[in-house]
Amino acid sequence: MKLQTRFTSVDIVAIAINLFFAAMHFVFARTGFNALIGVAFLAANGVVIGFAAADARGLLRPGTLLHFLRLFHVQLFYAAYFMRVIVLSQLVWDGASFDELFYRMEEAVFGVQLALLLPERFGHLRAVNELFYFAYFSYYLLLCAPGWLLYLRRRYREAEHALFIITASFALLYVWYVLFPVHGPKYFIAELHARWYSDLDGYLFAWIMRSIFAGANLAGAAVPSSHVAISCIASILHARHFPRTLVWQLPLTVLLWISTVYLYAHYAVDALLGLAVVPLLLWYAQSFHAVLQRRLLSPTAGQSSSRR
Repeated sequence: MKLQTRFTSVDIVAIAINLFFAAMHFVFARTGFNALIGVAFLAANGVVIGFAAADARGLLRPGTLLHFLRLFHVQLFYAAYFMRVIVLSQLVWDGASFDELFYRMEEAVFGVQLALLLPERFGHLRAVNELFYFAYFSYYLLLCAPGWLLYLRRRYREAEHALFIITASFALLYVWYVLFPVHGPKYFIAELHARWYSDLDGYLFAWIMRSIFAGANLAGAAVPSSHVAISCIASILHARHFPRTLVWQLPLTVLLWISTVYLYAHYAVDALLGLAVVPLLLWYAQSFHAVLQRRLLSPTAGQSSSRR
C-alpha cells in the first residue's frame, strides 16, 4: 500500500536539515553518542512524514493542537539544531576557530573590545543586567511570534510562509557555522571565559539564563550572529503582517542585539555582519520557497490543511 503524504514547504526544508545533521554526525562522529544523535535526526524525519501522512488523510482539523504542531513542529528542534551545529563545527575543525580574525576586526572598527567594555561599565547594575538577560531570553519568542500570530488569525498559508522564511534562513546559517567556526568572545577572551557570567547578577531571567549557560557548550555559531539576523527577519515579518506590534517588538529586538555583545556571546562586528546578511537570507529564502512551490510540491499540496 502506497503511503499518501501531503508535504508543505516547511516539511521539505525540515527534512533537508535533519538529513544534513544526520549525515554530518555519521561522518564526523568520534563517539557512539554522536552516532546516536545522527540516528535521532533521521527519526525526526519520521515525525515529519507522519504529520504529512496524517494531513493527507484529513486527520488534522484546522485550529486544533495537532494541526498547530503539524505546521510548527520544526520549531521544537531549533534549539537542538543550534547546539548540535556547535558540536559539529568543533568535530570538523578539531576545535580550531577564526576568532583571532574577528578579535582584530573588533579592535580595528571600534578601537576596543565592546564585549569587555560594556559589562565592565554597567555590570554592577542588576536591573540593567536583568534587562539584557530578558532580551536575550526573548529570542525564540520573537522569532516564533509572526507565524503564531498569523496562525491564531487563521491565516494558515501566510503562517507557513513566515515559518519557512525563518527556518530556511536558519538552515543556511547552520551549514555556514559548520564550515566557518567562530567561538565568540566568551571563549576566546580568557578574562571573559574565567568570569562566565559570575559578575553579571540580576533577578529571575539572570538566574534562568545563567543556569542555561552553565551547562551548555556555546563555543561556536557566532559569525554572523543568528540572534541578530533572524530577529531582524522576524521584525520584517512583523512589519509586513502586524505593523502595530512594532511598538513593542522593535525595541525588544534592538535590546536583543545589544545583549548579544553585553553578555559577551558575540563581538560587535558579529552583530553588524548579522544585519548585513539579512538581504541575502531573505532573497535566498524567498527564492527557495518559490522553487519548492513551483517544482516540488504537487498542485494538491497547495490545498494542504496548513493553508485552509
